[in-house]
Amino acid sequence: MSPKHVARSTFPALLLLLAIPGPGLAREDGVRGLEVGSSPDRKLSHPIEITEPGAYELRRDLFAADVAIIIRANQVTLDLGGHALRGPGGSGVAIRVENSSGVEVHNGSLGSFGLGVEVRKSRNVKLEHLRIVGEDRGGTPPNIEIGVMIVDSRGVVVAHNVIVDTFLGVFVRGGGSAGNRITENVVTGGQKGQLGICYNPADGEGPPGPRGDLVYDNLISRFHTGISLSAESVTNIVRNNDIAFLVMAISEASPGTNVVVNNVTVQTF
Repeated sequence: MSPKHVARSTFPALLLLLAIPGPGLAREDGVRGLEVGSSPDRKLSHPIEITEPGAYELRRDLFAADVAIIIRANQVTLDLGGHALRGPGGSGVAIRVENSSGVEVHNGSLGSFGLGVEVRKSRNVKLEHLRIVGEDRGGTPPNIEIGVMIVDSRGVVVAHNVIVDTFLGVFVRGGGSAGNRITENVVTGGQKGQLGICYNPADGEGPPGPRGDLVYDNLISRFHTGISLSAESVTNIVRNNDIAFLVMAISEASPGTNVVVNNVTVQTF
């Protein structure tokens, strides 16, 4: 059987089921399964790399020492199958999508990572029905926990997720980010939560921030600031969000440069 169309990993015990006909190797629907075959502790010392298009499904819970899964291919659907990815505590990345288009990730739990999902320089990515749990470590590097981070990416949809106990809930960065949609998420801080949804420049790229995003119908609770927009994060639409904030509901560094309407806000303690 040809070894092509394989999700690669340097972890030797990783069993990769191919979307190629053969006994025991593929489901009839063509979904490729990712599972640990012989490791009783289900630990990954190196990331799983998905480098070919297709539909993939996680078959068991996994623990990662650093990064769990990297997607570097177009037209990938990753179903976590209700399973959990666990990190080392306050560091590492559960799922990274980079330089890809047409990616969907859904239906699973991500916990104890520094970053739940990272999307970089990608297009048309959907993150849905994920449960992302931090450890409320606060904002001292390198222990800044972020639920979802989007950098220089367009057409990203972050919807119907639950993000709890992270320092930053959803973090959108860079002038290359535009046309993203963040909707119907529940984003809840712990004792040290700083920003529920944040728009900022990207490191080393100057002051421009994301433009033309739509942020609506989210519940944001128990962060110092509910939604924060940097000076050059402009022409974004922020509407119909429910924000229970500790200090400030919405911080707009350049007032009037975004559409901010019909948000329900209340200060909590």
